[in-house]
Amino acid sequence: MAVRKTSEEWSRIEHEYLSGDDSIREIADRHEISEAAIRKRAKLKGWERPVRTRQPVRTLLPAPRIAIADPVEVREPIDAGKIAENARQLVARMLDELDAITSFQGELEESIEIVTANDENDARRDAMMKAVSLPARSQIVKNLAASLKVINETAAPTKGK
Repeated sequence: MAVRKTSEEWSRIEHEYLSGDDSIREIADRHEISEAAIRKRAKLKGWERPVRTRQPVRTLLPAPRIAIADPVEVREPIDAGKIAENARQLVARMLDELDAITSFQGELEESIEIVTANDENDARRDAMMKAVSLPARSQIVKNLAASLKVINETAAPTKGK
């Protein structure tokens, strides 16, 4: 059961309540009593608490910045044909690189064998051999051909009915 407060304890609570310096919760915590008990006693006895106004916190705020947009540069639209031609040239260069790699296939495999001769695990050698193998190169050719097809279809003028 809760311990009843003496009259002098209630007079201290009343004094703190009426001073308005602390919140009711802080007073209740300090005197080990519930907020509801303080509110009931204040209502019963007619204690009038002064309205607490918060003092504005003065901070040094930075001056507002005005956003100045950079002038928009008007660019000429890029021609789809020019984009397609650049893409075709890129695909042609990649096919040339693939051709060069294919022509030196034997030398590449020998180099891989020499570099990975002292490896404890064959995983590195296998990965390198797979990268220069015929299936890998044929997959690259297939992807390049598909890319070239898409480029040509996109660049072609659309024919409507």
